[in-house]
Amino acid sequence: MTSMKRLACLAGITTAMCAQAALADGPVSASVLEFADAETLFVADSAGGTIHAYSLPDMGAAPEAMLPYNLLDLDAAIADALGAEIRGISYHDLEVHPVTRDAYIAASLTVDGERQSVVVTVNRDGAVAALDLASLPKTSFEIADAPDEAVTFWRDIPAATFTFTDLDYENGELFVSGLSTGEFASTLRRVPFPFEESAASTGIEIYHAAHGQTETRAPIRAMSVIDVAGTPTVVAAYTCTPLVTIPVSELQDGANISGRTIAELGYGSTPLEVLSFTAYDQQGNGQPLVLVINREMDADLITLPALEEAVGSPGIVQPVEYLGDTAGVETTSIPLSGVFQAADQDAQFLLTLRRNLDTGAMDLVSFRKGAYLRLSEFVSEYNFPDYTYADNQFAEQTRMFQNMLKADEGFPDLAR
Repeated sequence: MTSMKRLACLAGITTAMCAQAALADGPVSASVLEFADAETLFVADSAGGTIHAYSLPDMGAAPEAMLPYNLLDLDAAIADALGAEIRGISYHDLEVHPVTRDAYIAASLTVDGERQSVVVTVNRDGAVAALDLASLPKTSFEIADAPDEAVTFWRDIPAATFTFTDLDYENGELFVSGLSTGEFASTLRRVPFPFEESAASTGIEIYHAAHGQTETRAPIRAMSVIDVAGTPTVVAAYTCTPLVTIPVSELQDGANISGRTIAELGYGSTPLEVLSFTAYDQQGNGQPLVLVINREMDADLITLPALEEAVGSPGIVQPVEYLGDTAGVETTSIPLSGVFQAADQDAQFLLTLRRNLDTGAMDLVSFRKGAYLRLSEFVSEYNFPDYTYADNQFAEQTRMFQNMLKADEGFPDLAR
């Protein structure tokens, strides 16, 4: 272990890099996860500057119904199953198996005083297991321009922690965001899969309206490749919190390009996920949406037509007037408080790793698309036993909606 990595680990920096360095004979560090299909799981190893594609065995059949997760205190479940210290668990990423809909979680654990990096699987019954990565066939892709190990942030956070910040697999290519060396340290890669020796590596600059300047170093923190008006487009979110679009066709090897800033979502926040999905109403009508989940702010929900309109605009090229001002594409604020990671579970639900604000534990819980709340966490007028639904046009719709959410969260007996 190098002295820089040792300092970072001793300082308590909970990164996948520290997990790998602390246990030399353990599995690779697991920074970011992504599925190519039901048989292939990508695991990005920021410590080693390598992406591994693991071949999975048959993991089982698809569930008969779309059912939510309601697993409270995942920390305790993982500690019991894997012998880990309950308060020594760090969570790095969450993905959902495209067939079984089981949760796959990249985490670092402390077992017998040593840090280990694992990929944990969890099903809706709460069964927890560690994926045996060492036993699985794999192919690997190593990048040549990983960040300089001598570069640190806040004295002891290595830049290599951000070698890989997000992955998205589309049409035979793995899109990889993160840091590299050089002035254009913010890098977006297109890696063909099955892996080849070469990949396209593009430097990205953006205009950051909250900072009032063009930036080339801060990496994309979360992204998704979306078809926007017929054009494959990377929709990317950065810290503090510009939202940027980049046509895939512009991602050419060795190029330095400018992304189009389509929104300033507010200052002082780190985006966690950019999810693209369709939400259906009770009549079966679908609405394509993009959801940007932020660590320190409410989530931002964007309709696809609004995104398309923004992409057709010149973009934001001037600073906002006051720090905290928002600008650009119209968004709806969604109160997904405490969410740490999220994934598109199925046609009805989003799956989240969410810090419980009452207990401090990490929960693995689903949110119904279109609702984005868990009704059991509120006590309101509707909960009183003598409540009668008002005689108006919204009464029956509200009653059915609340009964649906009660069933989702395990309270079908409280339906009215």
